[in-house]
Amino acid sequence: MNFDYFYNRQSEMYNFIRLPMVLMEDEIFESISIEAKVLYSYMLNRMGLSYKNGWIDEDGKVFIYYTIESIKEQFNCASEKANKLIAELDIKSGIGLIEKKRQGLGKPNRIYVKDFMSIFNNMELKNQEVRKTKFQKFDNRNSRDSNIESQDFRKSEGNYNNINNNELRKNDFSKEKKPYGIYKNIFLTDEEYRDLSNEIGSSIDEYIERLSTYMKANNRAYEDHKATIINWYLNDKSKNQIKNQPKTSKKMNYDIGESL
Repeated sequence: MNFDYFYNRQSEMYNFIRLPMVLMEDEIFESISIEAKVLYSYMLNRMGLSYKNGWIDEDGKVFIYYTIESIKEQFNCASEKANKLIAELDIKSGIGLIEKKRQGLGKPNRIYVKDFMSIFNNMELKNQEVRKTKFQKFDNRNSRDSNIESQDFRKSEGNYNNINNNELRKNDFSKEKKPYGIYKNIFLTDEEYRDLSNEIGSSIDEYIERLSTYMKANNRAYEDHKATIINWYLNDKSKNQIKNQPKTSKKMNYDIGESL
């Protein structure tokens, strides 16, 4: 077969699914097949549409609908294979990346797609708790062995522990940010992602991917990724408005290195 090339903006005319590299490379996910990983990527792609449709339960969890018939059609397979792929991902029979909830006779199951990166955050929090417990045991042992300890030192030690606890809470809060972009270097909370969706609309994923690529290619880092994306979006919007205005002799001072 002789396939043609992509020319200019033809490369933007198709929809794509994103397959996170961590699913392919981390040993945690090596037990599931490539096809199951692709199916999970399809499900991730549907999450944004579900949110826009208001498919959110009373606990604020977003869910999708994905029937066996849809899987059979997309993967060109029989029911047995479609059910096997679901089983690989399911919380009861597989790795736990999805959870099905029955809706009653004649209604399709709700499918809750789990956050594949949350397991790494949970591991980090668990490690922090282990380190904290070891520190407390060591501190208590020193307290028992010490016969003389001034009241001022105990007060000072208490203040130090309070600072550590505040720092732990601060770190725990930062873990709520989730990685986005092709290089997983854009970090946004769910609320920040929703704010960006409301501000930018359907172009949010494009801006995230372009920022991710720009930061990787230029070895750049930004303290606030939400603010950076909004700034770039407003700059592009202003630039487009200027293009539509009659030409003038004035030149705009615009740093293209800071824009998408």
